[in-house]
Amino acid sequence: MSKVSIIIPCFNDGIYIDDCISSVKKQTYKNIEIIIIDDGSTDQNTKQILNQKAQEENITLIKTGVNKGPAFARNKGINISSGKYILPLDADDKIAPEYIEKAVNILNNNNNIGIVYSKALLFGAKSGIWDLPPYNFHEFLVQNMIFVSSLFRKDDWEKLNGFKENMTDGLEDYDFWIGIHSLKKEVHQIDEYLFYYRIRENSKTHIFKNNYESVKKAYSKIYDNHKDFFKEHIESVIPALRSAWLEERQKRYIIQNKNILYNIINLFPNIKKNIKKIIIGS
Repeated sequence: MSKVSIIIPCFNDGIYIDDCISSVKKQTYKNIEIIIIDDGSTDQNTKQILNQKAQEENITLIKTGVNKGPAFARNKGINISSGKYILPLDADDKIAPEYIEKAVNILNNNNNIGIVYSKALLFGAKSGIWDLPPYNFHEFLVQNMIFVSSLFRKDDWEKLNGFKENMTDGLEDYDFWIGIHSLKKEVHQIDEYLFYYRIRENSKTHIFKNNYESVKKAYSKIYDNHKDFFKEHIESVIPALRSAWLEERQKRYIIQNKNILYNIINLFPNIKKNIKKIIIGS
């Protein structure tokens, strides 16, 4: 039975981690290890809670000393992990009991699959279905639809040298998924709600999406990190951008799509004069 390593970065989120770890311990799949990374927490209550958790069976706690962000924290945890498969899990989120078992069965049965994830539900300050679009490669090229709590192979992480730690402005998970795509791996979405994403009043995701400069920096780094990948798939990128541009007219994904367009134009200077016309048809 292949081992799965659950990687849980935590920065001042001690009040949530009981729920998170409880959901892991309820898994029907039992060959797991839990690695918590205290990413420089300054909250004394969080420090105390994490030290207590480290006394529990099958839980390892490591500390970064200072906050260095999720990419660094995940890499630090994965680096010492012993699992064949990896599942990053934020300290305030939860997973359904069957998630790991179903994902592992898919990975075991198809070596070409590099990412497995499910549908998701929201809880906390807001509840309901997380309205992520179903996975589609062409749409994925212009916007992420795969949440970070997805299972992948440790050897793929090693081939990519981990999460890119220059992704300090967000979207480090999107950058990593693009890397797995560049390895010619497939994606499988389980058609069940097996992941629970906590919505908080001060959600970092909400703040990020409404901060143009952070979004711009993050997308710029992604395209700089993966220029060859996007050049290879330009014929798929353009129709997806056309769709995204139409959505922008409906006031959806405005910041992201503008930034994607600018980066694509800069990637292909030889068609810089015509690419806007190609995309928007005018």
